[in-house]
Amino acid sequence: MSVHVNSVEITDAQIDEEIRHHERAARPMDEALRALVIQRVVLDEAERCGFDISHPDAAATALLEQQVHCPSATEEDCLRHYQSNPERFKVEALVSASHILFQVTLDVNLDRLRDKAIEVLKLVQAQPERFAEFAKEFSNCTSSALGGGLGQLSRGDSVPEFDRALFSTMQPGVLDRLVQTRFGFHIVRIDQCIEGNLLPFEHVRQQIAHALHAASMDRVTQQYLKVLVSRAKIEGVDIEAENGLLVQ
Repeated sequence: MSVHVNSVEITDAQIDEEIRHHERAARPMDEALRALVIQRVVLDEAERCGFDISHPDAAATALLEQQVHCPSATEEDCLRHYQSNPERFKVEALVSASHILFQVTLDVNLDRLRDKAIEVLKLVQAQPERFAEFAKEFSNCTSSALGGGLGQLSRGDSVPEFDRALFSTMQPGVLDRLVQTRFGFHIVRIDQCIEGNLLPFEHVRQQIAHALHAASMDRVTQQYLKVLVSRAKIEGVDIEAENGLLVQ
């Protein structure tokens, strides 16, 4: 393959080295060539602008800092983003829970296992202060050594049936029913609940401003690079202006 950018050849050795960084891409060769073409046009422009290109990364950074600018996000921009994307700024709901597991195994009698779980549930309801003791005695989960404690859980941390039981209740105490999952029957105690809340705008305004500015800088940088590529003399490969992919 013979590829030249502004009369400078991109060698097979350079391509082989660069392609290693794009192995997971759908088209590794295209991505490697695209990167090398952009590196070359940026260095050429940096040299034209008087930067020392003996340190390519530093020269490229200096060029972009000089040439690429965009205004910071305004208060209105940040507030609009906050109001349009409330799910991004919520403190996630958390539940601290404990359980006693009656595990389903291949040879277990399911009815007897359920009856045993119901029997222990009644004991727990009558003497909730002994939950940890009952967990150590009856639970088939490794958490039994911790009195059944599972720690803090957020949505999706456990199997769906267990998850629904925790987050539909959100009230401390022993659940009045068994929770059945693929693992077996659970006696569940909710120890503490922390409701998910929307963070105040003032707490996330700076975070939003940084994110919006970074997104704007990325767009402006891509536009600038497209201009440089359009001005360059590129032989042996074509670059599509719309999506930046290289086509042989």
